[in-house]
Amino acid sequence: MKNKTALFVSLGILLLVLVGGFVVIKNLTKAPPPPAPEEEKKTELPQVDASVKVDLIAKAGANSVTLSVTNIPEGTDSIEYELSYLTGEGLPKGALGKIDLKGNTEITRDILLGTCSRNTCTYDQGVKSVKLVLRFNSATGASQFSKEYPLGEE
Repeated sequence: MKNKTALFVSLGILLLVLVGGFVVIKNLTKAPPPPAPEEEKKTELPQVDASVKVDLIAKAGANSVTLSVTNIPEGTDSIEYELSYLTGEGLPKGALGKIDLKGNTEITRDILLGTCSRNTCTYDQGVKSVKLVLRFNSATGASQFSKEYPLGEE
């Protein structure tokens, strides 16, 4: 009888060790949960002063536009621009750039609606409107201007 009791106790202990070992191994090999997605923190820039005048005019043939900015706030070091538009085929296109002001309070720039490579330009056709976003950068911070400009029918 002592042998049967010792056998049952031994089997019980062995079963507890196996189950406990299984639980420990399963928890160790479990992949950690994915990190919680961080909420995107978009910081909205303040609007540029209302005294700033911005104009965007399509040039003849609508292959480019002329950007004019006047009354640029004092202390503005540069203006970053982003133009985005859809071609007549529905393809999203755009242009990016930066203008260093060097103390100027007025600027005018021609911006091509297309691409150029090795003296050959391909113009985007059928552009009906352009969304313009300007970022005015200064030592004290930045401000923004955005507007959509119709370019008219071709």
